[in-house]
Order: sequence, then C-alpha cells, then structure tokens
Amino acid sequence: MAYEKKRSLNNTDRRVKRTKKALRDALLSLLEKKTITEISVTELTTLADVNRATFYFYYTDLLDMLQQIQNEAYQSFKEVLSESTPSITTIEGFTDYAESLLTYCQEHEALVKFIIKNDTNNQLYKQIQILMLNNIPNSKEVFDVNNPARYSTNYILNAMVGIMIDWMDEGMKIPPRELAEFCAHIYLNGSYKTKQLYGHTN
Repeated sequence: MAYEKKRSLNNTDRRVKRTKKALRDALLSLLEKKTITEISVTELTTLADVNRATFYFYYTDLLDMLQQIQNEAYQSFKEVLSESTPSITTIEGFTDYAESLLTYCQEHEALVKFIIKNDTNNQLYKQIQILMLNNIPNSKEVFDVNNPARYSTNYILNAMVGIMIDWMDEGMKIPPRELAEFCAHIYLNGSYKTKQLYGHTN
C-alpha cells in the first residue's frame, strides 16, 4: 500500500513538472516576440496545450509565473556554479569553470537567452553576476583606482556573456569544452598569444 502511494506521488510530481515545463517553454517562446504585458493567459495556455484552470492552480497571473521562473533560474545557476569551484588562475581551472556555464547554456537554451538577452539590466542578471563573482576574484579588490587592471573582472564577465549569446545564436556548433578552453586562453594569456595558439598571427 505504501509503495502504491509513493508511486502515485511520483507520477503526480512528474506530471506537475511536465505541465510547468510546457508553460515555461511557451512563455519563453512568446517573450521572444512580445513583452509580458502583451501576452494573455489564453494565448499562453493554448500554445502550451494546458487548461487555463491548471495555470491558475500554479500561478496568480503571468507576472507571478515570470517571477517564479526567475527564482528557479537563479537557484539553478547557483547550483551549477557551486558545483564548479576550481582555481581559475590556471588554464585547466578556468576551462572547467567556463565549460560548466556553457554546458548549462546548452541544456537550458531558452531560459538562458531570456536571462541574458531579454533585459541585461534586470535584477536577475545582476544576481547571477554576483554568483559568477564568487568564482572569479574581483579585480577591484586587488588593484587600486589608478590601475587599469582593476577592470579585468568586469571585462571577462561581459566577454563571457557576449560569447554565450553569439554561440547560442549560431547554433552552439563548437563543443562547450573547446570554447571554454579558448575563453581561458583569452582571459589568462591575452588576445595576442591566443591568436598565436589558434593559428592567427597577422
């Protein structure tokens, strides 16, 4: 009897996850073309093939759903970054770190595009930047205000975001590990030496 109850709960949990994923994917798809205020619940549930009553069982409205998606994305990013805490002062260490981010982008493409392309000034993006800073030493805490090197952390954070966007837009053809290693060489060796390593010396 206990086994049957547990199996029933597991089945219910899987159904809930499937339903929420369908709604989330539909919303992210719509947000590529419209703002949140231009989307209706009917439009969303029709696209997701989910009953309106089911939507209101989980969410108060679309803004509530969007907030929950943002909260889940933050926790998901936090888990990925907490699992990758190597020294980023070596090529291998930074490659591992960058690979974890790129792999996450590959597995959650729609969600990541929403986070970093929808509005790069929003609170969620800033929170994720803080998470990334936990792994990358903050150059402003190392160099004084007269040293240009104090901006190196800001450079790599923005560079990584730009690379992720372009990589996803071009269909993620380069494997995460290969691209991560390239990023590591840029960050630790500089662009000139990286060009030499990758066969472009002019």
